[in-house]
Amino acid sequence: MLGGQGPDALTVDRSGLDRLPAGRRARVKAGLIDQSVVAGLGNLLGDEILWRARVDPARPARDLDAGERDRLADALRGVLRDAVRAGCVPARPSWLTGHRDEPDPACPRCGGPLRPDRIAGRSTPWCPHCQAGRDPAPPGAGGGGRPHSGS
Repeated sequence: MLGGQGPDALTVDRSGLDRLPAGRRARVKAGLIDQSVVAGLGNLLGDEILWRARVDPARPARDLDAGERDRLADALRGVLRDAVRAGCVPARPSWLTGHRDEPDPACPRCGGPLRPDRIAGRSTPWCPHCQAGRDPAPPGAGGGGRPHSGS
């Protein structure tokens, strides 16, 4: 750890992710891009990791189940491996980042519309079909929807 930074994202494994949500009320995306929690993940990487893991970025981090943490750890390793090889966060057609800035962005996995949201002050496109966990806002309503009751 360096100057209040969390562990380097390249060194975080599943056991490291198991410790991250403990007691955190923050949304999972906010925790993932918080440099004091995991160093080295920015907005684009956070969105890509959560999309690949099929995790709703607005879920409270403490509510992630074992399967979601497994998918998150796998996605984190895969996304970082590919981004390091490319030397950037690639805007590939198969990646969320390849669609986020389109006028009518569509999910590269299911083809459904991506919804805009704002988490931790950052733009957050997400797919209400692939990243289930809340009701999508009606078209034109803005925002990313509301949590399901009981979440």
